[in-house]
Amino acid sequence: MRSIYSLLILLLAATSIHAQPLPNTIEHYSVEDIMLSSDYHKQVCISGMKYHNNKLYFASERCPIIIEADPKTAKVNRIISLQVPQEFEMEGMTSYGNKLYLISENTPAIYEVNVETGALGQLTLNINLPAKSKDGDGMEGIAANETDQKFYLLRERNDDLTRSQIYTCSVVPAADGKSFSLKYESTVELVLESPQWRYSDICFDAKSRKLYCMKSFAKGNKRQQFLECMDVDDKGMPLPATLKNMPVDNFTEASIAFKTQGYSMNLEGLTIDPDGNFYIVSDNTSGKANCELPAKEKTILLYLEKQQ
Repeated sequence: MRSIYSLLILLLAATSIHAQPLPNTIEHYSVEDIMLSSDYHKQVCISGMKYHNNKLYFASERCPIIIEADPKTAKVNRIISLQVPQEFEMEGMTSYGNKLYLISENTPAIYEVNVETGALGQLTLNINLPAKSKDGDGMEGIAANETDQKFYLLRERNDDLTRSQIYTCSVVPAADGKSFSLKYESTVELVLESPQWRYSDICFDAKSRKLYCMKSFAKGNKRQQFLECMDVDDKGMPLPATLKNMPVDNFTEASIAFKTQGYSMNLEGLTIDPDGNFYIVSDNTSGKANCELPAKEKTILLYLEKQQ
């Protein structure tokens, strides 16, 4: 009798479970590195990255170049030499239409890139972006949302190191239909638990309609890495109440392991491919870079693959 009773209970429980709607599946990611050539281990100081037209583009913070590479192997296809202003410090990179865009930290500005000639054209924005703070924090990331005609601009940390900020700007087409300016709309603030936390890059995915944010903690040898996301509404405005963590298997553990192998884990560039997988790249030096000399630490390129 007892075994029959137990069986009935199990059957009833199973029926009840199947009668309920299934919960949404939470995506999670594995993390691995893509082997890089020695070119990436020079003092290139990569701070921005974008997957665009089946290619990976890397923006150097200190050297006036963009590296075009194969997404699967990171093999360098070509080097785009930029005609940059005297004071520049390129940080984030995105694409809009068929063009690339960079955001500069040292002198806050947004630039349109001619990938054929390397010429830069500065976009007009109706507000002044905050200058780099005394602690070295400034404009750090940029992401474009072509569906809703928006640009999102990331400020690493504010002056008192309590918040990161995301500025939303709308695209205003010029009369000639060939160019555009940006109009500021709003600011989202992301609270930081302590000055050791920061957000270092953002990217936008049109399929999921999410803005992805890279967050990290660093103090001495202690390090933590996180990938977060937030939804945007039907007009492309970020919804900070939806901010949540994206599960990445052993993300922090992998970061610590690579650090002990001589890799820089100052993760600065984030991008997403059409299949929903992420690439993350590190900034391998600081100070004035000598672009032809090896850096003290190696650049790392991480591939976060979405698990089925």
